[in-house]
Amino acid sequence: MKITDAVSNVQDPNFQNPDKSAVKAQQPQQAEAVRREDQVTVSDRAKEISRLRTEVNNIPDVRTDKVNEVKNAISTNTYNVKGEAVAGKFIKEALIDSIV
Repeated sequence: MKITDAVSNVQDPNFQNPDKSAVKAQQPQQAEAVRREDQVTVSDRAKEISRLRTEVNNIPDVRTDKVNEVKNAISTNTYNVKGEAVAGKFIKEALIDSIV
């Protein structure tokens, strides 16, 4: 129904609304039928994703074992970094940043 038709029906003195009580009487029976049939199932894949997401959220942001290892190497003057490796990481990050 167009809006203009609806407006003209409201203004028309001969317009009669449908019997709403008859419509309401049918709706609970239909709703009950729908409620009994509705089901939600979660796939095994969705369950696995949920489990993995929980595990990932439990992983700490800082790996204290690695941090302690590097701290220990720095304090004993055994921490050695190759310049090429550092330069490679800088270049890689710069390229990724320029693409994104």
